[in-house]
Amino acid sequence: MLKNHDTYQPIDISAERLEMKQKEGRAIFKGAVVVKQGDMTLNADTLTVFYQAENGVENPSISRLDAEGGVKLTSDSETLTGEWGVYDVDRRLITLGGSVSFMQGESILTGERLEFDLVSGLAKLDGRASDDGRVRGQFSVPSPKDNKDGNR
Repeated sequence: MLKNHDTYQPIDISAERLEMKQKEGRAIFKGAVVVKQGDMTLNADTLTVFYQAENGVENPSISRLDAEGGVKLTSDSETLTGEWGVYDVDRRLITLGGSVSFMQGESILTGERLEFDLVSGLAKLDGRASDDGRVRGQFSVPSPKDNKDGNR
């Protein structure tokens, strides 16, 4: 679950290509990018990593990840998708935008922009202009056999 995600775990990144811009404190990963931190996985076409080399070049400190193109964030219980995403490592905040969907079990929410606080678990979803600025949700309902007291 994203709410209980340990944001202090190492971040592992793989891609088809890497472009380093050391003077700017940026690394750009391109092509089938996969980012893993514990049970959380982020997939994207392109990822820009912003870092500071406080402890020397050997041990840079990542402050932010910007993902673009086919962004998909998965954990054990949630899947979030969008056209772009930002993982603010310092603030422990994930923001996704552009035709966002948030799936948990069989329930799904859709909107234009989603903020997810990894510390508190608070999610904020803004509506899409194409849906009259509204957020949409579809939630699963337990079947009568799942109802423990037998009432409908």
